Amino acid sequence: MQVYFIENENPFRDSSGGIMSYIINLSKYLKERRIRTVLLGSGKCKEDEIPFSEFISIIRKINASNFKYLLALIRKVAVLDIGKYTIIHAQRPDMLFSSILFNKKSILICTLHGTHDIAVFEKKGILYGYIYSILQKLSFRKANMLVAVDKATRDYYIRKYPWVRDKITVIPTGVDVKNFLPICKNGLREKYNFSQQDKIIIFVGRIEKEKNLLMLVEAFCKIKEEIENAKLVIVGRGRKEHSLKSKIIELNLCDIIFMGEVENKKIPELLNCADVFTFCSLYEGSPTVIKEALACNLSVVSVDVGDVKEVIDGIDGCYIVERDINDFSKKIIKVLTENKKINSREKMFCYSHENVGKRTLELYNSLLRKRFHSTM
Repeated sequence: MQVYFIENENPFRDSSGGIMSYIINLSKYLKERRIRTVLLGSGKCKEDEIPFSEFISIIRKINASNFKYLLALIRKVAVLDIGKYTIIHAQRPDMLFSSILFNKKSILICTLHGTHDIAVFEKKGILYGYIYSILQKLSFRKANMLVAVDKATRDYYIRKYPWVRDKITVIPTGVDVKNFLPICKNGLREKYNFSQQDKIIIFVGRIEKEKNLLMLVEAFCKIKEEIENAKLVIVGRGRKEHSLKSKIIELNLCDIIFMGEVENKKIPELLNCADVFTFCSLYEGSPTVIKEALACNLSVVSVDVGDVKEVIDGIDGCYIVERDINDFSKKIIKVLTENKKINSREKMFCYSHENVGKRTLELYNSLLRKRFHSTM
């Protein structure tokens, strides 16, 4: 067996998001079982050890648009020698298009990280959204299996395309419980120049429209009225960073710290500096960062999005809130004033990368057996 992952990302970028973490950890799991993995990614290749058996650069530019990557992918896949019993595992439906054209004997799988078609229409406009929808429908028709990262995503696509019901399953994203674990706050706060008296609210992720960070900033206004030593730490970058900073100046807010992109190894440390993790996205699938915060025994206050409600269910000190600034700020204030120690880490072991890898490998094997028997 060999597995080709398709994603417009570079494995050497040390600040990649949840989707790349998902692929990297899945590849590590497979390689430990002597399964060859290949990433069809973007950017230049380095000589350092990579978490894949092979890295093939589809487009040399890092951060190239998905449209340019898709065109380059079609040209590259047309000349690649990909075997008959190869698993091709894409992270977006449109990225399967090249394999539909040129790898008809391969097994095609697409992981659906949320309702991405909605995001495309909202961020790229009607024309691009329409093209994407055509490619999505074609990919759904030709794919051997679709993997939704949460039940809401599965149900959304079944409502939209009832005929996918028999070939869509749910496997959530996993968390690296070996790297994300509780660490004593005192030394870490000194390292990152935080006071021991600070009440730290943290967000980690892209600063994009769908992350809805304006809601968090406006909630922070109300929190500062109640808790003078509150600080909001935003880790990440994105296209809405400038407008968000302008809004903060307009509101005359202080104690909001933008840390930009940081190395992946620093994320567990920053989470352990905090008192509460906040999340207010408009749409998501199975956000890895929620599980990372919980693996560090960090309280979470989030809107009901993706599988967050299911993940934090039954964990004392974590809250699902309405999409309302008052409710959001009140629950954050509750966590900061109660200062309750939570034990959420234990529940995260069921979302470990080992469990996710095992379930995914079982899926690969079942599809390979079906293909083998159909050709006999």
